[in-house]
Amino acid sequence: MRRWITRPIALLLLLLVAATGAAMLNTDTWWIRFLDFPRMQIAAALAVLVLVYMLIAGWRGIVVTLLSLVALGVQVRTLWPYQPLARQMVAHTPRCADDGVLRVLSTNVQRGNQDVQQVIDMIRANDPDILLVMETDERWDRDLTPLRDDYEHVMQSIPEDATYFGMHVFSHYPLENARFEFPFDSDTPLFVGDVAHPRGTVQFLGVHPRPPQRGQSSEMRDATVLTAAQYAADSEAVSIMAGDYNATPWNDTARLAMRVGQVLDPRQGRGPLVSFDAESAWMKWPLDQILWQGGPGMLDFQVLPAVGSDHYPVRADLCLTTNAPGDPAAPQDGDAAAVQAIFAAASEG
Repeated sequence: MRRWITRPIALLLLLLVAATGAAMLNTDTWWIRFLDFPRMQIAAALAVLVLVYMLIAGWRGIVVTLLSLVALGVQVRTLWPYQPLARQMVAHTPRCADDGVLRVLSTNVQRGNQDVQQVIDMIRANDPDILLVMETDERWDRDLTPLRDDYEHVMQSIPEDATYFGMHVFSHYPLENARFEFPFDSDTPLFVGDVAHPRGTVQFLGVHPRPPQRGQSSEMRDATVLTAAQYAADSEAVSIMAGDYNATPWNDTARLAMRVGQVLDPRQGRGPLVSFDAESAWMKWPLDQILWQGGPGMLDFQVLPAVGSDHYPVRADLCLTTNAPGDPAAPQDGDAAAVQAIFAAASEG
């Protein structure tokens, strides 16, 4: 009887071990890169199953137990920065002069979402200074028309073919040198522009690349995120990178982009603060990011309630009158070569 219980558990554990090992491979194959997303779920399953397995199988299952514990250690090490016991990358700033606040809100509204008024009410209730809206199409362009009364400066890109990757940017402050780019001839826009805030110009980068999925590698996603990071590194102004990265912050490329752009992640030391999938009870992970370079203080960072989309909106309140350098990740040997390799692969693709 015990065999009929331990064997299925052992098989599940070995599958989770294999998934953990596959995710460590340096490849842009879509199904392997997808394994970066459910690391929290894999870690939880490993922890529960290996405990049950140890209690039932004892020393007879020592090989499976050891492999499972190693895999669990790999997952815990990867996820460790995104829980409250870890060191915070950016500290909380308690106060700010009213004219120094910059509020940024990023929301993937989901193209098929019909709860337009809920989205508009959420935006108006939060009143961001910079608003990034993703997955917009011509219908959403019409539905968001009321917001044009609230914002003087609006830009949008609605690709004809990439119908799930429209992007709108609204700003209370003038947008200078602003444009939508399509890195490496991708069909998804990358917004690049300077926001002329009275307390200082900041560069804003809006990111929403395609995710790794069947028939689509992570190659272009990685190159787009790294292009934004390179813009951040090259700008004299403080840069803010925001959007639906279609990558978790513990993904290798996301961490590489943080080192290249020297941007701070408010989630580190605070928890994963999941932003997707709002429609699932357990398959959730942080896809939507607002990251910034040292200088502005962080007054607040929130994942907001659902608005009918499969993504939760995220909001960051920054203070431009403080000097908060934060603790960005140190560049590593080989980062420049890794970036060039990803750019070369995207160019060839």
